[in-house]
Amino acid sequence: MRHRTKPRTAGTVGAGGLALLLLSAYAARAQYVVGARAGTIHYIEGQVSVDGQPVRMTHLQFPMLQTGEVLRTGNGRAEVLLGPAVFLRLGEHGALRMLNTSLENTQVEMQQGSALVEVVEMPEGSDIHVMAGTARTGFKGMGLYRFEAGSNELRVFGGTAEVFAADRTAEAGRGRVVHLGGALSVSKFDPRKKDALHQWAARRSFLLYTSNLQARARRTNWEVTVVTPETGKFRMPTEQGRAFVSNRDFGVMFSSQVLTHAHLGAY
Repeated sequence: MRHRTKPRTAGTVGAGGLALLLLSAYAARAQYVVGARAGTIHYIEGQVSVDGQPVRMTHLQFPMLQTGEVLRTGNGRAEVLLGPAVFLRLGEHGALRMLNTSLENTQVEMQQGSALVEVVEMPEGSDIHVMAGTARTGFKGMGLYRFEAGSNELRVFGGTAEVFAADRTAEAGRGRVVHLGGALSVSKFDPRKKDALHQWAARRSFLLYTSNLQARARRTNWEVTVVTPETGKFRMPTEQGRAFVSNRDFGVMFSSQVLTHAHLGAY
């Protein structure tokens, strides 16, 4: 039986090839904005600016990128909505330009740095594309995609991407990297390799997943198992009576105990 819960304590452990992360007060800073428009600046850390002006945010106000505006990160990171459940997470020293904020034809251009695009749910009637160099990339449903402006690459950690450049088209699934030059060549990569941006994006995804009932009710790649001494599911020496939440695309697992005991009566 699967249950869903919220994060708590901090720490890091390896488990079955997945990164096991125990979280804490970050949950208080996670909000799931319902009905958000493309270009909504959903969350920032550190130095983030729009057209040279520092971004100011509160818990109740989310700035909007307008068509043509450029968002830059210095020693910071930013999370931008491309749709109500489509998240672009830009790493440090990155830049993107918002080309079109319409949900029917959302377009954003990667100019510098690295970004992960997580598609939790593709809004009905929407058309979302990321431009990188001369290539335009669309997404076929739920998945996780990483763009590297420096090396001009797209890496697919989950889902399927469709890439267009001039008269060429390439389709790539999990474990494939698309070289976004004119030839659009496709090769393999190891999706198990992660860096600090990847781990941060995974943490943000998890916190948003647990932030409210509507977020948890969405169909996602997060899978939850509650471990008890009675069930013995996913038995670990000191981690019984806990919820373990894994995500295949991010390749991570989070452990939480805050609401676990509230659900144990279901067993």
